[in-house]
Amino acid sequence: MDTTLPGPGPHWRPRAVVFDCDGVLMDTESAWARVQAQVAESFGVTLDERAGTSLMGLSAADVARDISRRAAAVAEQRGEPAPGFDAVYERLVRTEEDVVGEVLEPLPGAIETVRACAQRVPVAVASNSTRGILDRKMHAIGLADVVVTWVSAQDVPRGKPAPDIYEEAARRLGVEPADALAVEDSPAGTAAAVAAGLWVLGVPHGHDEPITSHFRAESLADPAVGDMLRVWGLPL
Repeated sequence: MDTTLPGPGPHWRPRAVVFDCDGVLMDTESAWARVQAQVAESFGVTLDERAGTSLMGLSAADVARDISRRAAAVAEQRGEPAPGFDAVYERLVRTEEDVVGEVLEPLPGAIETVRACAQRVPVAVASNSTRGILDRKMHAIGLADVVVTWVSAQDVPRGKPAPDIYEEAARRLGVEPADALAVEDSPAGTAAAVAAGLWVLGVPHGHDEPITSHFRAESLADPAVGDMLRVWGLPL
């Protein structure tokens, strides 16, 4: 069940907006899930639905740690050497480059919403993607010209659900976290933004996993987003 937190006062207006990427701006999460399953299988691990859900929204490093832990247990049962973290991480990143690169299309409402916000306040993207993949994504969907900065999981000590990525995004934009709006879809992402002190618009886009946010819409194509932006002085 989703959790709605108390929002800011009626006169609050965002001085910056920070968007998640996967599941908010583009539909790459299903491809990322295929990457995880493919890499896990290559190390003798089968990810069931529950395991896949637990990895949703995590960074490549955190996913690699989980898969390497599972692979070590399999290897021990077989009496084989366990694969190290580095081997799993490198294969995960290489596979992601091949698979995710095929599906770099924006989600409905994404381009319009980002560009509307960017006309009035600085905009950033905060993603658990690796730096190289995030660069490709930003240029592929045509937002690199209006987004001030994008922060990857490789730019901070810890990925989501830790607050580091959102703290760094606010720092780069020159605003206090409490003056910024985060737009997120996953439990890990909303937890990261809330922990960093941003106000959070949750857009689960049909996901069943519960999220915690201050505001809620189904996606960036939801008319409720336009209504909120108009109230905040960021009309579409």
